Amino acid sequence: MSAVSSHQIEEKILPIVKSFLNSNGERHKIDISPASQPGENYLGLIYTVTITDKKDEKLHLIIKLAPFQEHYRNIFPIKEVYNREIFFYQNVSTELVRIQEEMGISDVFQPFPKLYLTRTQDRGEALVMDNMKKKSFTTVSQRVEADYPHALLVMRDLGKLHALSYAIKDHKPDTFKYFEQNLQESFYNSSFLESVIEMIVPLGNKVLKSYDAEKESLHFESLKGSLEKAADTLRSLLEVGEYCVINHGDAQTRNFLFRYGDPTHPSEPTELCMLDWQLVRIGSPALDILFFIFVCTNQELRSKYYTRLLEEYYSSLSTVLRQLGCDRAKLLPFDVLLDHMREFAPFGLLMATWIVAMNLKESKNIPDLYNSATEHAIVDEFAVVPSDRYVTRIREVISDFLST
Repeated sequence: MSAVSSHQIEEKILPIVKSFLNSNGERHKIDISPASQPGENYLGLIYTVTITDKKDEKLHLIIKLAPFQEHYRNIFPIKEVYNREIFFYQNVSTELVRIQEEMGISDVFQPFPKLYLTRTQDRGEALVMDNMKKKSFTTVSQRVEADYPHALLVMRDLGKLHALSYAIKDHKPDTFKYFEQNLQESFYNSSFLESVIEMIVPLGNKVLKSYDAEKESLHFESLKGSLEKAADTLRSLLEVGEYCVINHGDAQTRNFLFRYGDPTHPSEPTELCMLDWQLVRIGSPALDILFFIFVCTNQELRSKYYTRLLEEYYSSLSTVLRQLGCDRAKLLPFDVLLDHMREFAPFGLLMATWIVAMNLKESKNIPDLYNSATEHAIVDEFAVVPSDRYVTRIREVISDFLST
C-alpha cells in the first residue's frame, strides 16, 4: 500500500526510539521492520522495533506513525485521530483500569497494550506501545468472516468495556462528563464527511444494480434510502443520548488481536486485545455491536446466533456492573439496547457498505494510497468494489438489516 522508503521510515522512527531510550537506560541495537501488510491499516504506518541491550535482553515495541503525505492528510482527519488515540491512552484507559482497582476487582480487564511514548507534532504524530504479538496474541485476517467463538469473545469484551464506561458514569459523573466533552464523534463529522459519502455511495450503487427494483423492491428501496440519508445518519452520531458509553468506534477484526490459551480448543480464542483507538467516541453501545456484527460476520452466523450474541453481550455487561456496584436496569435496560439496535441499524448498514469493501481487498491489489497523485484518486480507490463476493455480503447485510 505504501512505497515509503526505509530511509524515510528510519528518519521518522529513530528520533522517537532515541527519545524513549533516554528515559529507559542505554540500549545498543535497534531493529526495525514492517508490522502490517497492505490493507491492514489505513490510518497509520505500523512498525515493529526490537531494542537489544548490552546484556542481550530485548524489548519488543510497536511504533505507529501517522501518514505524513499531504493528499492523504487532506482527506482523512489524521491529526484529530492521533490526538484522540493519545487522549484515550493517557486519560481513558487509565480510568478504565483505576475504577476496577478502586472497587476491589482482582482480575482487572485491560484489553489494550501498554503505552510508552507519544508524539503530537504535526506530520510526526506517533505512538510507541507494547508489541502484543510477543505475548502470544495474533491477528485474524479481516478478509475472513468471524466464526462464533471469535464473535462471542468480542461481544463479551464489548460488554465489559461498556460496563466500565457505565460504572465511571455512575460513580464518577464529573470524569465521565470530561470524557464526553473530549470524545464527541469527530471522524465522520468533519471535513472527511464529504469524502466518505463519495466512497460509500458508488459502492452502494453497485449493490443496487444487483437488485430487481420491482421484484426486490423492499431491499432495493431500503438501501437506496439509506444511501440518500447517509450524511444525516453519520451526523446523527453527535446525538449521544442518556445511555451513551465510551465506544471503541472501529470494532472490527482488523483492530483486534486474539490469544488462544486453551490447548483443548486451540482454535477458540480466550483473550482479546483491542487496538487502534483512533475513532473512540461517546455514543450508543449499539454502535460498536452493529459495527462488528454487520462488518465482520456472515448471514449464516447472524441467522443462528444474533440473539444469543446480544444476550451474551448483555450478560457480560451485567456481570461487570454488578461487580462494580451498579444497577444495570438503570444504566442500560435490555429493552433499550434492543431499541438502539433497531434505531442505529442504518449506521451498521452504511459501515458494512464501506468497510467490507476495504476488508475484502487482496493485499496485492491495493495501490500505494499514501503516495497517490491526487486526492480524487484516493477517494476513487476506496470506492472500488473488490469482488462479486462483496455484493453478496452486502445483500445479506441488507436482508438482516430489515429484520433487526
